[in-house]
Amino acid sequence: MVLGSSLCSAPLVILIVRLHRPKLVHVILAVPDDSGAESHALSEGRSLRTPAKTKLSRFIVKDDSILDVPPSRHLWVIFATIVLAGVAIWALILTVSEDIGLILFIILAIPIWLVGFSLPVLAWWGTSNQLLGLSTRRRDAEAWLMAGMASAFPAFIFNSLIFPELVPFSEESWAFDFSLLAIGAPFCEEIFKALAVALFLPAIKGPKHGFQIGFTVGLGFALIENFQYIGASVFGGPIATSFTILVRGIGSIPGHAIWTAMAGTAIGWIATDKEFKTKMSWRARSMAISAIDMAEGLGIDTDGDGDLSGFDGSRPTLEEAIRQESSDSPEHDNTWSILGSSAEPSDINQDEHPMGVSDFSLTYVKSPKTMKSSGIQTPKRIIPAISLSIAGHSFWNGSSFLSFFAPTEWFGFDDGQGVAFMILWTVFLISSVLLFSRSLIRGINSLESR
Repeated sequence: MVLGSSLCSAPLVILIVRLHRPKLVHVILAVPDDSGAESHALSEGRSLRTPAKTKLSRFIVKDDSILDVPPSRHLWVIFATIVLAGVAIWALILTVSEDIGLILFIILAIPIWLVGFSLPVLAWWGTSNQLLGLSTRRRDAEAWLMAGMASAFPAFIFNSLIFPELVPFSEESWAFDFSLLAIGAPFCEEIFKALAVALFLPAIKGPKHGFQIGFTVGLGFALIENFQYIGASVFGGPIATSFTILVRGIGSIPGHAIWTAMAGTAIGWIATDKEFKTKMSWRARSMAISAIDMAEGLGIDTDGDGDLSGFDGSRPTLEEAIRQESSDSPEHDNTWSILGSSAEPSDINQDEHPMGVSDFSLTYVKSPKTMKSSGIQTPKRIIPAISLSIAGHSFWNGSSFLSFFAPTEWFGFDDGQGVAFMILWTVFLISSVLLFSRSLIRGINSLESR
């Protein structure tokens, strides 16, 4: 079934990757030049007139548009409306007409399911971007989200096919289900999500950036998981659907995001080691060069240079790459600095860009008062960070299972009392995750913006 599903989904995956290709933008740049002209002919019958003499240059560049998420409050209002719609249909079934309520639910079931599993992810995405204050290129954010979605599939295979064979308990016992939820799922899911974050290590700038990537990867994983859980809850009726959407929307989704963000923060600390990043980039470049050599050895002109001689660029050794990185790293960044609420420009990089545009960046340096540590600081090393994320995930899953099983099976309460206790415990878990998420984001924001 896995092999057949993979073959059937391959064309769709290829289509998604093709659609994800960055768009190209035609840039027309007018630079003041005494030897230029004041009028320039453009394509499609247009023209450009400048008040001073300029030279016109044209470039094709990748579209690096910033991710523009709708205001999070609007998304949360729609989310609340979806939940209340399910509750209203349930009340209609109980008080007015069961047939009318069921017909209405059948008509609205698919829209509720589609909005219920996807909208909370977008809402948390917008909320996290707003709280972190980091601008993100749209294609980068999409890549992080897709990596999280892709990490769900090996996790599901491990949790469904491999770990059950390792559990020593009978499949009919409660210990078997508890082991799958509290041990197998947290272990494999957090490992695969952390691996998805690690794919972006060469591009990660620091712990705060790593937190952002980990948070988004966790949202991508939760998107796929929601697709399954909320889809199954539809068959339980409107109240089961609303309860599942609510719990997963405000509890499980931020939980997945925060647990992965802790691993992402640790990976971000690793990324601050320039020598380590240089080694990683060199190995990735070496693998790409080897792939080009192999393809051209088979008669495929991979690099489009008209011959089959293999990769024609430079092939620096690891030692040469490290030395080059060291020589290229300035003693101090030629950037603007913004200190506290007052913004004062310092040195601006005067190196001229090949396009004729000054190339500079902004670094936001917090004032001493702002840089005071606040919130929760997660481990800087990867193994403790992943262990903490596994522990949090395990506590959520294991205690959720026991919140109904223990009162009804161990302490003799009836099913109604068991459901009441489970709801109270779920409220406690959700509140804890939200408070922990808020404190963790405060701790990340207390770091220097990197």
